[in-house]
Amino acid sequence: MSINFKVKHAGKVHEVTVPDTCKGSDLRAKVAELTQVPEARQKYMVKGGLLEDTLVSGVVKNGQTVMVLGTPDANLIGKPKSDLKFVEDLDSRAQQQQFSTLPVGLKNLGNTCYMNSTLQALYAIAPLRDTVLNFAATAPNDMDPHTQLVKELKQCFRVLKEKPQESLTPLVLLALLRKCYPQFAERDPQTGIYKQQDAEELMTQLLQSLQLVLGESVMQKFQIQFRTTTKDTANEADVVVKDTDFDLKLQCHISGTTNFVKNGLLESLNEKIEKRSSITNVNSVFDVEKRITKLPEFLTVQYVRFFWKRSTGKKSKILRKVVFPFQLDVSDLLTPEYAQEKIKTREELRQVEKEKLEDQREKKRRKIDDEGNTTMTPAEKWETEQALEQSAKEHWISEFKKKFPQDLRPGENPSCVYDLIGVVTHQGANSESGHYQSFIRDENDENKWYKFNDDKISEVEKEKIESLAGGGESDSALILIYKGFGL
Repeated sequence: MSINFKVKHAGKVHEVTVPDTCKGSDLRAKVAELTQVPEARQKYMVKGGLLEDTLVSGVVKNGQTVMVLGTPDANLIGKPKSDLKFVEDLDSRAQQQQFSTLPVGLKNLGNTCYMNSTLQALYAIAPLRDTVLNFAATAPNDMDPHTQLVKELKQCFRVLKEKPQESLTPLVLLALLRKCYPQFAERDPQTGIYKQQDAEELMTQLLQSLQLVLGESVMQKFQIQFRTTTKDTANEADVVVKDTDFDLKLQCHISGTTNFVKNGLLESLNEKIEKRSSITNVNSVFDVEKRITKLPEFLTVQYVRFFWKRSTGKKSKILRKVVFPFQLDVSDLLTPEYAQEKIKTREELRQVEKEKLEDQREKKRRKIDDEGNTTMTPAEKWETEQALEQSAKEHWISEFKKKFPQDLRPGENPSCVYDLIGVVTHQGANSESGHYQSFIRDENDENKWYKFNDDKISEVEKEKIESLAGGGESDSALILIYKGFGL
């Protein structure tokens, strides 16, 4: 009899087959050949560890993946594959970037903060980012303006990912954007300076270009489907139901009584309109009610803060404070039958989240178990911490996924709950002036957030995000980006 399992080390996975009589010392020798990690330095991430006389069959199961930590000794001396570059040899700006853990910023090219904040928000959406980075234009479409725009967006995302420099100057991207959408090339007639633009409008147009170039499938993760019921208030028999309405965002309408984003969302899904009845052939008031029948993996919420003010001839801003949550439950925006499905999954995922938090608290109470190895170097300790974090992340992703319904549609959120990952804000009194910024959550630390003020990036406390609800001309949330809970 034999045991077949996998050994994962430094990102590589090795297939291993050993007899059921194999002991720890035998496996360590085999792993040393595969990974070049000396037997004494190998650390096995299995319950109870792996001692010399431990039977492997007692701690490892068929098909299991075992993570092994340790720094290899073999093949460390030799001619480098490429010329070595020392930090001391880099210029001052490159040195600063080398030591910085902050993301890369985008230079303001003259009233382009609306573009910079929007790009950082889109980059934070991992599936969209990966799709753009993997994009390869085919020859016949190379000269299409939208294709060129997406190609340049890919170059921009590549710099944001690889961080070869402290900041990026997106000149080409801006030129291509204005070529595709001339409204972003509008100038002030008196000064000749390019006007400030609306970040939400830009996001809509960029998603349109991505859809044109990458296809409908890329939008499935953002697309909301509705059931729309239209009733004539003067004739109960006049009812029309449609299940084919789609959108890429929810709108939060703001009235004099709107205090919370959920209230604004409900208001936007329940409207009254006046139109001519096809049955009575007279004008009548109709109730229009929308309810969601498909939730996307990523939910975009737009605060409808700007309105046309005739006296100024500009889009003025509603300054009212409207509070938004870090975790948004939209079960009351769904059709009853769809809500029932999503609530069931929500409860199962929350149980997994509870177990995850308990595990995290337990790990904080104890330091990394060194298995008595007091000679662990700082590099080995760092490697161990990183590997443990990655292993835990993969484990909990797997645990959440076990609770996902099997009949999910492409791009559908498993439950009705979302976690906030990004906020685009606006300072000022109208859409043609002021300043846009974005606040993005760290991908690996839910309590760490970054403020993107063009090319000036800073880390901010999670409590700061709560202050972006509005209430004045300071930073007010304009776009919220939520990610499906457990994804």
